[in-house]
Amino acid sequence: MIQEIQENLDRTQESQDTTNTNTEELRNTQESVNLNLKDYEEYRVYKAEKEKEHINKNLSINERISRELAEAQAREEQEQKLLLEATRINEIDNLARKHLSSHFNKESLLSKGYSLKDIMQAQRRELVRKYVPIDDIYAISKVRDTQHLDGKVLEQLVNLAKVNIKKRIQATTITSKGDVKFSLSNEVLSILDPNLLHITLMSLISLLLMLTSQYENSFITLKLKKALRE
Repeated sequence: MIQEIQENLDRTQESQDTTNTNTEELRNTQESVNLNLKDYEEYRVYKAEKEKEHINKNLSINERISRELAEAQAREEQEQKLLLEATRINEIDNLARKHLSSHFNKESLLSKGYSLKDIMQAQRRELVRKYVPIDDIYAISKVRDTQHLDGKVLEQLVNLAKVNIKKRIQATTITSKGDVKFSLSNEVLSILDPNLLHITLMSLISLLLMLTSQYENSFITLKLKKALRE
């Protein structure tokens, strides 16, 4: 009889222990659920720092210095990469402002919801389409449609477009006879093209100034010759 009572007591104690355990687990679960994002981030940073400290303790001085130098070099390389990308973006955007239509204006396209990556890609392809001859595009990329250009091949063609733009500007000169020369691109010239209008107007102004100067010099020369005869 006593043994049965003891067994009943043991079973009751086990049941109570199980209940207490479940209650504790439930409370822990509730505490975990109530942990906010800020606390979690702080805990994650703290844990990462502790793991790093543990790793550093196991490293020799030379190993620790080498590790720090490698991390510094990686950061410097990343910063340099970002700087080069920013410089290239600025260069392409300046070319687009000066030599492409307003449809390719970066700020305007950004305001319409286009991503910076898509805008820069469109500007690059349009510069190539407009300023690189079709045969040169095909020779380098093996395609004729600029919409298929991408990567290093596109960058090579953009560099070629820059060279052609520079040559075009240099070729827009006034000879001693007053002839105006234009280096044509793949574009059909139009009086509505603001770039062409700007070049033509400036060339005409320069031509008029040169002719005026030549006329004045000729007039003075004739007067001197006439005075000498008298």
